[in-house]
Amino acid sequence: MSARRTREVSSLDIARLLAAQAVMFYHLVFLSWAEAERSRGIRAVVGNPVIFSGSQGWASLGWVGVQIFFVISGFVILMSAENKTASDFLIGRIARIVPGLWVFSTISALVLLGCGVLPARELAIRLMRSLVLFPVGPWVDGAVWTLVTEAVFYGAVFAFIKTGTISRITSIMIALTIFNLMLWGAVLSGEAGIFGDAGREIASLAASYKLRVTLVTTNCYFVAGAALYQMFMRRSLRINAVIFAANYTASLISTYYAGLSSVGVSRFGQDPLAAAEVWGVATLVMSACVLSRVGSGPRFVRLATIAGLVTYPLYLINQITGGFILGAMYRTGLAPMVCVILAAVFCTGLAGLFALLLERPLQVRLRGFLKRFERGARVLKEA
Repeated sequence: MSARRTREVSSLDIARLLAAQAVMFYHLVFLSWAEAERSRGIRAVVGNPVIFSGSQGWASLGWVGVQIFFVISGFVILMSAENKTASDFLIGRIARIVPGLWVFSTISALVLLGCGVLPARELAIRLMRSLVLFPVGPWVDGAVWTLVTEAVFYGAVFAFIKTGTISRITSIMIALTIFNLMLWGAVLSGEAGIFGDAGREIASLAASYKLRVTLVTTNCYFVAGAALYQMFMRRSLRINAVIFAANYTASLISTYYAGLSSVGVSRFGQDPLAAAEVWGVATLVMSACVLSRVGSGPRFVRLATIAGLVTYPLYLINQITGGFILGAMYRTGLAPMVCVILAAVFCTGLAGLFALLLERPLQVRLRGFLKRFERGARVLKEA
């Protein structure tokens, strides 16, 4: 990735940090008390949760930040896949994801163990599922499901590079767009009762985890991001604009159905359309900033670079560790919202320390190890 191109898309790093902050406040202000007690997640580590009923309307929508991550990932991964071999792409992705995943999953496991939330055996199983991104949970942190989804997307891009079909990415995107329009057309028809009971069953499946993690109902976000990248690079503008518009529309519907299974809707009767509206506006603003090259000045770029580095560890730390810190703050007797702000600042600061001091050396060592392993495997294969 050239330095010039990095400067031109630095606004994406700001958008990514804002999305991570939205997810963090969703956890700290809403899920910390609204989560079902049997989930043994953030509510359990908080201990004695405070109910922020007045903030429910906005805080319960923070999960939409995940769907924004998916769009950004479609853009960034297509950009990073250019001029890469399949092995270089795969090594780069593993080195990017694994250090933070392993460190913060271990910290989450220690928090859960210290709080007595789970028996040691079950905790060990959840930790192992997290460390290897096992597709079926539960994990030590609920956020891992999104990393599983990302990993499936990386696997698809790896296959495209390996088979040489990455050069025909526009054709692939067109095929996926047709699939998405047919899928969501069938879902909406089923919702309307056109296909009877079978149609309603199809509609109910649209909110399921299995279809999300396998990219059936979430590939539209990644395709929208990839089309945005193609437009950014001035490639086949009309075709990619149509691809973006179609998958943007599909993503609005997908976000609505994801909202149906969200805590805010299922337990508190909120309108799932609100989630689609928030995602839609945020994505349009972000896309406009990218296409107009907002934020190419040196000061903004430096700020955006730090924001981008902090985002991933912040996403991993804010739920279980953040919930534990929030509970500790509550016990000091400070005002509840002050406790939330302090917990958020602590999580952001700790994520920043990891990103700026530890993550890069860990990534370099892991990348070096994987490179040596790849060379060794190649020698054995040739022998």
